[in-house]
Amino acid sequence: MTAVASTSQRKVWAVPEKGALSNLTLKSEQVSAPGPHHVRVQVRAIGLNFADVFSVLGLYEAANELKGDFIPGLEFSGIVETDGDVFKKGQRVLGTTRFGAYATHINADENYLRPLPEEWSFEEGAAFLVQTLTAWYALSTLGNLKEGMTVLVQSAAGGVGLQTLRILEKKKGINVLGLVGRPEKVPFLEEMFPTKKDWKFVTRSDSGSAFATQLQDYLTSVNAKGFDIILDAVSGPYFHPSYDALIPTGRHVIFGAASLTPTDIDLTARLAFLNPLNILRALKLAYKFLTRPKLDPMKLVGDNKAVMGFNLIWVYDKLDMMAEMYATLDAMDLRAPHVGHKFEFGELPAAMELFQTGKTVGKVVIQVPQSE
Repeated sequence: MTAVASTSQRKVWAVPEKGALSNLTLKSEQVSAPGPHHVRVQVRAIGLNFADVFSVLGLYEAANELKGDFIPGLEFSGIVETDGDVFKKGQRVLGTTRFGAYATHINADENYLRPLPEEWSFEEGAAFLVQTLTAWYALSTLGNLKEGMTVLVQSAAGGVGLQTLRILEKKKGINVLGLVGRPEKVPFLEEMFPTKKDWKFVTRSDSGSAFATQLQDYLTSVNAKGFDIILDAVSGPYFHPSYDALIPTGRHVIFGAASLTPTDIDLTARLAFLNPLNILRALKLAYKFLTRPKLDPMKLVGDNKAVMGFNLIWVYDKLDMMAEMYATLDAMDLRAPHVGHKFEFGELPAAMELFQTGKTVGKVVIQVPQSE
């Protein structure tokens, strides 16, 4: 292994105290030499995820276990700076990390790195792993995806949604209803999947009864009795109508709760929390939390349906499972992910604010200049 200086400078976006996006602080710090089975990576792009927002706000259980300054971020791409056991200096890589990606340099575990395809940009590399691993695990491991199934995909134009659709287009005879929150996202999806004339993309209705009608109208159009799999990153008032539209033996996989994502709120224990507008936002968030969907476990038995929750962070330490999923995705030869929004490293808080709005399409990526 190549010898390197014991420490080196890097820049990070850290959160001294969780509770608000405004707590993100750009700072310089020393980064130690990489340990065994690790290499130092000069980060060139960072992928944003909803988990980042929740972790900064203090609403993400796995992040709250960490003490001291917290550095968010789950995925990145870049250039290896030190020789390791597997990866060598100068290689372009993409990777995942259990937090800490909001940085210009990372000491990365080689088990969680993969070569960046030659034809992919750094931005595309940073947009791939978390979304695609989430989509594959939800569809295959939990959803038991088979040819000929009927699948409902919530937030179809988001990062996970798009990767879900790209996996589904590899399967034969899959019926897909893709739902989005804004009408301008429908033509985008139709352009992204022009050969899938039997797939339907629609703007999700705001009311529960109208939403239920949307689902039933689609099922009637494809002569299906119900959905075999539902991938749900929204939940909230859409959960029960979706659950009702499952067939017996159907599987409802929840991997997010966009309906609970707070915007422009400060949950830090400080004077700013007492601002009347902030208190109103906090009360609205509390109301959404208290009125979130609930389901009697015995109803699952009677209905012969399954509701499953999934958070990729808890799979991170299962190296065999991660390696198997990596290999499966490599074999599928998926298209490069769609990067819809790019921000410079110094604009990271602004990128997170946009991410909260639900107006994004595809992946939001932070570009890290080589000079950083």
